Amino acid sequence: MVFNSLHFLWFFVVVYALYRLLPHRAQNWLLLVASYYFYASWNWRFLGLLLASTIVDYSCGRLIERSSGPRRRKTLLCLSLGFNLTLLGFFKYFNFFADNLHGLFGALGWQLDFVTLRVVLPVGISFYTFVTMSYVIDVYRREIPATRNLLDFAVFVAYFPHLVAGPILRASKLLPQIHNPRVVTTEQMQDGAWLVAWGLLQKVFVADNLSAVANRIFEPGTHHTGINVLLGTYAFAFQIYGDFAGYSNIARGTAYLLGYRLPINFNAPYLAASFKNFWERWHMTLSRWLRDYLYVPLGGNRHGRVRTYVNLMIVMLLGGLWHGAAYTFIAWGAIHGAALAIERLLNLHRDDGWGQQPAVRVAWYVVVQSMVLVAWVFFRSESMEEAGLILGNIAALEDWSIGPRETVGGLFLLPIVLHHAYVWVEEREFLAPVAAPARAVLAAGMVYAIATLYAGNADFIYFQF
Repeated sequence: MVFNSLHFLWFFVVVYALYRLLPHRAQNWLLLVASYYFYASWNWRFLGLLLASTIVDYSCGRLIERSSGPRRRKTLLCLSLGFNLTLLGFFKYFNFFADNLHGLFGALGWQLDFVTLRVVLPVGISFYTFVTMSYVIDVYRREIPATRNLLDFAVFVAYFPHLVAGPILRASKLLPQIHNPRVVTTEQMQDGAWLVAWGLLQKVFVADNLSAVANRIFEPGTHHTGINVLLGTYAFAFQIYGDFAGYSNIARGTAYLLGYRLPINFNAPYLAASFKNFWERWHMTLSRWLRDYLYVPLGGNRHGRVRTYVNLMIVMLLGGLWHGAAYTFIAWGAIHGAALAIERLLNLHRDDGWGQQPAVRVAWYVVVQSMVLVAWVFFRSESMEEAGLILGNIAALEDWSIGPRETVGGLFLLPIVLHHAYVWVEEREFLAPVAAPARAVLAAGMVYAIATLYAGNADFIYFQF
């Protein structure tokens, strides 16, 4: 069941109608049942993993809070982390390591009858394991109390708007909203409807239509030259933004309609004039998770420059590996890790440094967005060889004629470009927020665009991660 499908529409209409009629505790039971149905619609067999993760981390959180001995607390923390990382590691990386081991045996000349078990990746496992791990870590750090209500914790883990592709939620923000009665205001309903409409436009109008341009370039076995390769790469950069930001906005919008507030996950990342700022704008909840639960525990920037660069590289390599078990994702993470380290070495990450001079700022903006584009080539490519071929074709630019598909595809960039332009103007306080009547007109236009140029209910890209 995907957000951009009639199945989800009818599912949400029924859930919402019942939700508004029920008292608080019954609402939580309804959300739990609805969330489990939502997840089971993908593959009911993996519902057991979600239940197991919920029970293990709820129990570990309660036991950690009750324990006073440091060794016992740490043992319980390791038990929780070990359970979740084992789940994630087996289902996400077993095939990758098995294939590489099979290749190594072949290179050594060992012709073994090697049987590789093909493990199916459960949808959303990368997201809900990070959600539950952050909860147990926060309880261990005594930053939040362990919840005593298993129902509320189960709703926190399985809450369907964020379950399969984020945002990655913190217990300190969502659990209080689950514990306490929700009041759905008119303003929340308006904001929720706006976010749903904007998210659907980003997905079905922008991302799904740009996918035809991007797929033409990145399809294995194809060979394109010239500017069309560059335009296809840009098409993917905007496709993945529209796809993932669209999902996040629909998730936030549906949560608003139910009386919840979810954190913003994207904020016009292609305006970022530094790599640091890019990660403050792109997949913001993942960035904060990696900072708080990986970068800071590794030492952050507290142990000298070299250690800081090493920590940045480790975090981004693991961030790349989190996205998928492939060398292309590792390369994507390595590019961002190296870029963040170089930026810090040159002191271009500071808001008050020499990098804020207009000429330097413009030049570094071009460098930043160009390297982001290069990294997207690795992210999208099926192999390192394919990524190298595409980058070589971009560098050559042998053919400057633009194909008709790329020309038409440019039209679908317009909403995202205008959105970034609006954010740029608004951040500089040149423009007040859009008034309600203007927003209503824009929403009507978005609905019309979705209805007339709907490209189909394609899956969201991040479902594979």
